Amino acid sequence: MALLQLTVHGMKCSGCENTVKQAVGALGGISSVRASHKENRVEVEYDPDKIDPDSIRRTITEQGFTVS
Repeated sequence: MALLQLTVHGMKCSGCENTVKQAVGALGGISSVRASHKENRVEVEYDPDKIDPDSIRRTITEQGFTVS
């Protein structure tokens, strides 16, 4: 397993956190997703043999958030 820590802007509430968690969690190879709108942070534990970090970033961006 690998850990990806991302700074994500645009999350304003726990609903935004849930949107990110559901979208990323639905991808194959994801073990866990933690999101904090207060810290602008998303941590994803994933299997690098099944999914790459760019796909995770793209999924978050597709939900309307900015990954930096």
